[in-house]
Amino acid sequence: MSLTGDNSGFSGQYALADSSKLTVSSTTNLGASATIALAGALDTLALSGFNGTFANTVTGSGVLQVTDSSNATLTSTNGVGSDVTVDITNATLNLDDIALFDHALTGSGTLNVAKNDASTAFDFGSTVGGAFSGTVNLQNSTFNIGGLNTSALTNSTLKLSSGSLASVADGVQNIGGLSLNGGTLLLNNLVDNSGVISSLGTIAANSIDTTGGGNVRVNLPANVTPDLGGLSVMQLDEGEIIVTLATGAATGTGHELTLSDELGDPLSATVYQSITNPGALSPAALGSFNYGLTTGTAFDGLYVNYGLNAVELQATGNDALILTATLANNGLQSNDLSAQVTGSGDLAFVSANDGSIASLSNSTNSYTGATWVRSGNVRLEADSALGQTSQLAMSTATRVDLNGTQQTVGQLVTEIGSTLDFNSGKLTVTNGGQVDGALTGSGELDLTSGLLSITESNSGFTGSTDIASGATAHLYQVQGLGSGAINNNGLLNLDSSSGALLNTLAGSGNVQLTNSANVQLAADNSGYSGLFTTDAGTVLTANSAANLGSSSVANSGELILDTASLWDLTNSISGSGTLVKRGSGTVKIDSGTVSASLTTIENGLLQLGSSPAISTLTVNESPLARSLVATLASNAVNLVSDVLITSTGSLGGYGQVTGNVENRGNLIMPNALTGGTFGTFTIDGNYTGDNGTVVFNTILAGDSSITDRLLITGNTAGQSFVTVNNIGGNGARTAEGIKIIDVGGDSAGQFTLNGRAVAGAYEYFLYQGGVSSPTDGDWYLRTQADERRPEPASYTANLAAANTLFVSSLANRSGETLYTDIFTGEVKSTSLWLRNQGSHNRSRDDSGELKTQDNRYVMQLGGDVAQWSRNNQDLWRVGVMAGYGNSSSSTVAQGTGYRSTGSVDGYSVGMYGTWFEQGQEQTGAYVDSWLQYSWFNNQVSGEGLETEKYDSKGFTASVESGYAFKVGQSANQNYFIQPKAQVVWMGVKADSHTETNGTVVSGEGNNNIQTRLGVKAFISPIPTAEKAKVPAFKPYVEANWIHNTKDFGTTLDGMTVKQAGAANVAELKVGVEGQVNTKLSLWGNVGQQVGNNGYSDSSITLGVKYNF
Repeated sequence: MSLTGDNSGFSGQYALADSSKLTVSSTTNLGASATIALAGALDTLALSGFNGTFANTVTGSGVLQVTDSSNATLTSTNGVGSDVTVDITNATLNLDDIALFDHALTGSGTLNVAKNDASTAFDFGSTVGGAFSGTVNLQNSTFNIGGLNTSALTNSTLKLSSGSLASVADGVQNIGGLSLNGGTLLLNNLVDNSGVISSLGTIAANSIDTTGGGNVRVNLPANVTPDLGGLSVMQLDEGEIIVTLATGAATGTGHELTLSDELGDPLSATVYQSITNPGALSPAALGSFNYGLTTGTAFDGLYVNYGLNAVELQATGNDALILTATLANNGLQSNDLSAQVTGSGDLAFVSANDGSIASLSNSTNSYTGATWVRSGNVRLEADSALGQTSQLAMSTATRVDLNGTQQTVGQLVTEIGSTLDFNSGKLTVTNGGQVDGALTGSGELDLTSGLLSITESNSGFTGSTDIASGATAHLYQVQGLGSGAINNNGLLNLDSSSGALLNTLAGSGNVQLTNSANVQLAADNSGYSGLFTTDAGTVLTANSAANLGSSSVANSGELILDTASLWDLTNSISGSGTLVKRGSGTVKIDSGTVSASLTTIENGLLQLGSSPAISTLTVNESPLARSLVATLASNAVNLVSDVLITSTGSLGGYGQVTGNVENRGNLIMPNALTGGTFGTFTIDGNYTGDNGTVVFNTILAGDSSITDRLLITGNTAGQSFVTVNNIGGNGARTAEGIKIIDVGGDSAGQFTLNGRAVAGAYEYFLYQGGVSSPTDGDWYLRTQADERRPEPASYTANLAAANTLFVSSLANRSGETLYTDIFTGEVKSTSLWLRNQGSHNRSRDDSGELKTQDNRYVMQLGGDVAQWSRNNQDLWRVGVMAGYGNSSSSTVAQGTGYRSTGSVDGYSVGMYGTWFEQGQEQTGAYVDSWLQYSWFNNQVSGEGLETEKYDSKGFTASVESGYAFKVGQSANQNYFIQPKAQVVWMGVKADSHTETNGTVVSGEGNNNIQTRLGVKAFISPIPTAEKAKVPAFKPYVEANWIHNTKDFGTTLDGMTVKQAGAANVAELKVGVEGQVNTKLSLWGNVGQQVGNNGYSDSSITLGVKYNF
C-alpha cells in the first residue's frame, strides 16, 4: 500500500507482515515519530521519490528500499535496526557522518559517504555482504581497501571524490571498479627487491577510470631511473613501467592524475635530454624525463612509470620534431604523445598512409610553432592538445580528427585530398589560411581574424561557423562551409559560387557576392541583421522573409524575390542593381524606400503599401503646359526605380513609383487590391501601356463618387485596358464624370474599358477629358442618357415568363368529355391530355432603349380524376395537371450595343375544375377554374459580366366563363358564337438577389391581375346516319382583349426598368379541335398578340387527349 497524505501527527507503529510493502515519498506520510516494524525478510518499507533525511525507527528483519530517484539521507543517529537490509535501486542514499555501515546492502544505486571530519574513517561491517553492484562515492573521509571493506566492494565501484583518502592494504584487493574523481589513492607498501619494485598491496578491478583526476601517493624508493636510450619519441613518452598499482580495463591515460610520495609531496627525479630526429645531426627538441602515472600501452591497469614528461620544441620546418605512429599500435598509448609540448619550434606527424593514427593527449600543451601533418592520421585526445600552434598544415591524403576536443590554431592550411574531421569538436582559427581539402563532421569552426579561403564544396560538414568582426570566410563553392549555421559578424564572401546556400545565417556582418556568383538563400536567416552585398553581374535569390532576416541589401547586381506566398518585405534595399519579383505569391512593402535601376515583376504581385499615406499634389495649370508634382508623405512607400510589369505580373497598393512604368500585366489600384480604404497610386514619372490592365474599385454613382485613382505626373503612351469594379454604388447620371486617371504630362496613351462598368441600371463608359475641360488629358467614367444596361430587361423577361408560362384556358383541354358518375360509382371513362406550346415574344423597356426577344416552350400533362352530372344534362369534372416550361431571352441595349441573356426553366403542379351547362351539347354556359404552384431556376448573363443565378416560385390561379350560342346551321354544319372572359392572378415571385458587382435586384409586377375578354366563333359538323360521329373537326377563330393591371419590371439599386406595351394587348387565334376516334382527340391553334411599343407574342399550340 502507499501513504500519500499528511500524517505528521501520527506517532504510532506501522506493522508489516506476510510480505507486505509500504510506500511513502516523505516523512509526513509516516509521521516523524512513527515506527515501522518489519516482521519478515520480505516485508518492505519503500522510499519512493523521497528527498531529505529519513529519521524514523525501523525494526525487524525486512527491507528498507530507496528507489525511484530518491535522494535520502541517514545520519549517525538513524533508527534503522542492524537486521534491516538496505536496498538502493535507481536512487541515492547519503550516509551523513556515519563511521560504520553494518546492514546487508543490495541494489545498483549510489551510496554517498561523507564525514564531518575528513581525517576520520568510514568502514563497512560484517553483515554488508558483496551483493551491492552500484557506486560507493567516498567524500571527506578515509577508507582502507582491505578486509570487510574489500568484501563490500566485490561487485561495486569505489569512487574517490574530493576530500577522500583510500589506502590499499597488503595483498590483492578484488573489487568491482575503481574511479578517481579528485580524491587520493595511497599505496605506501612499495618494496625494492634487488632493483625490482613491487607493491605489497594492489587492486584488481573490473574497470579503472582516471578521467576525473586526483592524486596517487606511493612510497617509491630513491634513485629508480631506468635507461631510455635508443627509443623513439612515442616510446619515450610511453616510458618504462616501474611498478604496478592496479589492474583492470582502464579509461583514461593516467596522465590526468598527480603522482606524489606517501606524504603528498611532489615526487621528482627530473632529467633533461635533447631529442634528435632519426638521421638528424642537430636536436629538434629538449625532453624532460620524470616519474608519472599511466594506464599502460593497452589501457589495462594503473602504473608508475618513468619517461618523457615534457618536450620543448626547438627546430622548425624540415627539422621539426617528428612523431610517427604505427598501425599495430592504433588505440594504444604507444601511438600517443601525452607529454606536455611547449616551445616555439614545429611539430611534424609522419606516419605511413596505412590507417595508422598518431595522437596528442595533453591539455596543457602551449607550443607556438607550426603543426605539420605530412602523412598519416592524427587524432586529438584532449582540449588544447595543439597548444597555441601558429599553423595547422595538412598535406594531401592526411586526416586530422578533432575527436570532440577544442583546439586553437593560427592559420589553417590544407591541401587537396586532405580531410579535417571536426567530429563534434571545435577549431578556432585566429589568422585565416587556405583550405583546399575537405571539412567534414559536426562541431564548430570559429574564425576570429584574418582571411580563410575555402575552395571546395564541403557538404559533409554539418558543424556551425562563427565569423568574428575582422575575420573573412572566402568561399569559392556555395557549400564551402557545409550546411551548418553561420554566425557572421565579419565578412562572408561568396566568390563565383552558384547554388543554394543551405546554412542558417545570424549576426550583423556582411555577405558579399562577387565574380558572377549566383546564390539562392535556402535557410531561415531570421537572426541575421547584417548586410547582403551584390556586386555587378551577381544574382541573389530569396524565397521568403526568413531568408533575408532583418538585413539590408546593397544591390549592384540582381536581387530576385521569388515567393509563392505572402511576404512582408521590411528590409532596406538600395543600389543601382535590378530587382525581380518572381513567383505566384505577393511581396508587400509597407514602409520605407526600396531603390533599384529597374524592377521587373515577372509573376505574382508587388504591393506598395497596405494603407493610405497623406501626400501633397501640386497642380500647374499653365496655358503652355499642365504638370503635376507629387510630394511623398513621410510614411508612404516609395519604390525608386523604373518598373516593368510583365504579362503575368501585377503592381499595386497605396504607394508611389518614382520612375517610369511599363505595363504589360496588371496595375491594381488601392481598394481594388486590398478591399480597404480607397486611395491613389502615384507614378512620379512616365507611364507606357503595352496592352496591360489598370484595375479600379469605384462606388459608381455621380460625379462625386468615391474611387481609386491613378496619378501619373509625367507622360502617358501606348495602349492600356481599364477594369472598373463597382463597390456598392447604385449608379446615377453624371455630368463631368468620375475622374479615375490624372495625367500631368502629355496624355498620349490610350485607355480602353475592359469589360463593363455597371451600377444599378446604369452603364458607365470611359472618356478622355472632362465635359468642361475636354483637353485636360485625364480619364473619366460617365453615364449618358441613352446608356442603360440590358440586364434589367432580362430579369424582367424571366419574371414575365415565370408568371405566364403555365397560364392556360379551357380550350387547352379540348376534346369529348365522357365521365364517371360519382353518385352511382359507375366508371364511364377517364381521359389524359397533353398540350405543347411554343411562343416567341418581343418587347421593349419603358425607355425604348432595351429590345428583348424571348422564346418559350411549355408542356403540360393532365387528366380528369372525376366527372359527374347532377341532372343528366350538365357536366362537372375535376382534374390534376403538371407541367414543364422554359424560356430563353436575349436583350440588346441600343445605346451601348451590349447584350444580355435570360433563361428560365421550371415546373408546375395544379388542379382544375369545370362545369358545363350542357355536357353533351355545344351550347350553353361553362365555368372553368384552375390553381397551380410553379418553381423555376433563373439565370441572367450580361456581356462581360458574371452569370447571375436565382430562384422564383409562387402560385397562379384562373377563373374563366363563357356561353355558346348556336347562330346558324347548314346541311352538314352548325355555327356557334361563344363570348367569354377570364381573370388570372399571377403570384410567382423572384427571390431578392444581389449581383456579383453588388447591385441589388428585385422584381416588380407581383400580384398582377390579367383579364381576357373575347369571343370565339366555331363550326361543328352535324353527324348523320350515313356519316359517323367521328372523325369530327371543329375549326374556330378567337379574338381577345388582354389587360394587365401591372407591368412586369426589375428594380436595380432603386431604379426600376419596366416592360412596355403589355398593359393592353389584342390577341387573335385560329385553330381546330378534332376527335379522331372515340378515344383520341387532337387540337391546335396559332395565336398572335400585339401591344404598344413593339410588344408582340406569337404562339403555336398542339394538344392531344386520350380517353380510357
